[in-house]
Amino acid sequence: MSVNVGIIGCGGIAHFHIRGYKQAQAQIICVADNDEARAKSLAQELGCNWTTDYRKLLEDPRIECVSICTPNYLHREHAEAALAAGKHVLCEKTMTTNLEDAAALLEAVRKSRRLFQIGYMKRFVPAACKAKELVPRLGKLLSGVVRVYHPMSKEGLESAGGDFWLLNPSKGGGGVLVHSGSHMLDLMRFLAGDPIAVDAKTHFYKGIIDYYDTAYFQMAGDFTMFFESGWLDLPNLGVRDNGWDERIELTGEHGRLELFTMWWTRPDTEEPFVRFYSADDRTVYKYHPEIRDCFVEEVKAFVNAVKSGGPVSPDAYDGYMVQAIIDAVYKSGAQGRRIEIERLEQP
Repeated sequence: MSVNVGIIGCGGIAHFHIRGYKQAQAQIICVADNDEARAKSLAQELGCNWTTDYRKLLEDPRIECVSICTPNYLHREHAEAALAAGKHVLCEKTMTTNLEDAAALLEAVRKSRRLFQIGYMKRFVPAACKAKELVPRLGKLLSGVVRVYHPMSKEGLESAGGDFWLLNPSKGGGGVLVHSGSHMLDLMRFLAGDPIAVDAKTHFYKGIIDYYDTAYFQMAGDFTMFFESGWLDLPNLGVRDNGWDERIELTGEHGRLELFTMWWTRPDTEEPFVRFYSADDRTVYKYHPEIRDCFVEEVKAFVNAVKSGGPVSPDAYDGYMVQAIIDAVYKSGAQGRRIEIERLEQP
């Protein structure tokens, strides 16, 4: 049984979704973008319909689900409209640009009874799944470190606040914490559970956009997690000496686990891996699971959920919680004090 899909937003990230839909043997019926040339070009490439009005796409009764690949500040509008039209939704991260919108969208998802998957694709990295499997062997968790450094030139930061939505906080929702750190915050929750409070420090480029953030999270499991995210012009960082330093380290009573991810645009060429030190037998294990394109795996999981009726993961609640953490980090940095993280009851 084929699933019929619509894509809202024809920018770069849409092509990662399309790759997944093709491998899932889904049928892309229509694409929408307010840039006519971009919508028409992608439609010609795919052999499908196109429109500059996403509402017309949602009116098509053939379309069962949509990918929302638009800038962050449009996610709530587009997702709520899709849910109201009875469509299942795969929404790019972050869920919204602020906690109020995230809570409203979560409520809309619950009322709609439609499937809503948020695009934290790194949960689908085989090494991350292996890390999840190994966490119980650590025993009681004592501490953790989450690090995400992505190379960013001064020229890149100079465009902050300009026309590029990603570096405009009013449209993107923030800086490095949102665009790079959110993935690792989701993986932190995936592996180690929820934080309940945070003490944070944020550093801003010309007072416009955060380029470096540090945070101490008090975790629900009664341990501390240190988090740092940075857009730094340090091109040789990381295990591959390429400027990409993205890892999670968890220490427990019976060992230590380290997860190393990949450059986000290279999910089919760079190999994430796990290093696990067992205190029980004094052995260091290294796991190099097969390379799989996590975008493809993410979309395939969504399509399969649409076919079977669900569930999906990460879901709208996961999207809300990452937004709640981001909100708390920014508040803590601005106010210079510990902030409780707003948690909603999970259904």
